Amino acid sequence: MESDEVLTVIKAKAQWPAWQPLNVRAAPSAEFSVDRHRHLMSFLTMLGPSPDWNVGLSAEDLCTKDCGWVQKVVQDLIPWDAGTDSGVTYESPNKPTVPQEKIRPLTSLDHPQSPFYDPEGGSIKLVARVVIERIARKGEQCNIVPDNIDDIVADLAPEEKEEDDTPETCIYSNWSPWSACSSSTCEKGKRMRQRMLKAQLDLSVPCPDTQDFQPCMGPGCSDEDGSTCMMSDWITWSPCSVSCGMGTRSRERYVKQFPEDGSMCKVPTEETEKCIVNEECYTIPCLLSPWSEWSDCSVTCGKGMRTRQRMLKSAAELGDCNEELEQAEKCMLPECPIHCELTEWSQWSECNTSCGKGHMIRTRMIKIEPQFGGTACPETIQRTKCRVRKCLRGAGMEKRRWKEAREKRRSEQAKKTLDICRMKPWTAWTECSTLCGGGIQERYMMVKKRSKSTQFTSCKDKKELRACNVHPC
Repeated sequence: MESDEVLTVIKAKAQWPAWQPLNVRAAPSAEFSVDRHRHLMSFLTMLGPSPDWNVGLSAEDLCTKDCGWVQKVVQDLIPWDAGTDSGVTYESPNKPTVPQEKIRPLTSLDHPQSPFYDPEGGSIKLVARVVIERIARKGEQCNIVPDNIDDIVADLAPEEKEEDDTPETCIYSNWSPWSACSSSTCEKGKRMRQRMLKAQLDLSVPCPDTQDFQPCMGPGCSDEDGSTCMMSDWITWSPCSVSCGMGTRSRERYVKQFPEDGSMCKVPTEETEKCIVNEECYTIPCLLSPWSEWSDCSVTCGKGMRTRQRMLKSAAELGDCNEELEQAEKCMLPECPIHCELTEWSQWSECNTSCGKGHMIRTRMIKIEPQFGGTACPETIQRTKCRVRKCLRGAGMEKRRWKEAREKRRSEQAKKTLDICRMKPWTAWTECSTLCGGGIQERYMMVKKRSKSTQFTSCKDKKELRACNVHPC
């Protein structure tokens, strides 16, 4: 751009590092002029330290559509990459971009190590704000011919003419407010104010500087101010919060003397800042997709498992990813049906009569009751008809004779087997297998002593069954 197309070159004091809080150092400011021919404002400032990042405005028009001057412009700024360095963090070592690239805005997906990185790809963070505010105006419209030197001198307000050794041929704007002190501790620092040279009526007479400096100390360190806090010096910084990569560290100070007017101290007693330990150890974060929905349960009833997955989206050349890509958890559906289970049928009982028609029964027991809609249990008692022999007349006498004959046979058999084996007495009858509807009882005769002779095979344990509780339920 040719010099005659520029009305004012904007200069402002640097702020280093770029992330230093504003409560430590005031935002830089500067004054400039525009006229009807040169009313586009542009500026560019580097973020430091950084590879080649910057913020700025290009051709901001300070003329309104109705040919007036804008009163105030507030613009939030995003970082841009100048295309000359390939670093990815504020303090990356120099890495020139060959060949150089075009200037472009940074995005939240440029690199996982970038301070602006967002795995979701959201809007990039705003890093600065510029405020352009009109502080004086000569002429009502942008197309008004600029004032001449005599008009500028005539319109100067009395308060603009400070009583100092400034030559009358040098026309300045008012001094800006004092900046914050460059020292945030009780050590001596500097504060600055500046003014703009509006006109130099005599080029042979040099004009003084447009900046003024004054010694100062941090907040609460002045012995002359009775309404301020007397603070100690800052203690040394704490160790970095991480052993590798970027973390934070802090330092503290304490109140040496509270204000004489009894007010509370509002100055900060603690500071934090970023710190880096061995930058090369940064781990590459994994760029992952969101988790999928949970799968169906692995079973149709009862306890099972279900799973969900996610995908690795970051490029393989960025390094191995140790994040889990699949998760599993237990799931529970309604209980599975439990079906009835039974024992085997018992042996048939003896016929319940000694002559004529009768019946025998057999039973089985329930091992597992049905649950949760399982198959119901079938019958557990069965009956069948039996017929011993026809009952003769005089059944009572005949029955007694039959019993006597049976006992006689048993006695004779016992004598014959006396030398064969010796038996224990019959055991007592077991409890009936059911309370009603027909059950069975059992008793046993066990061998006490068995003959050594192998020609007899009748010497063995005996078992008898009989019906019981045959009345209906």
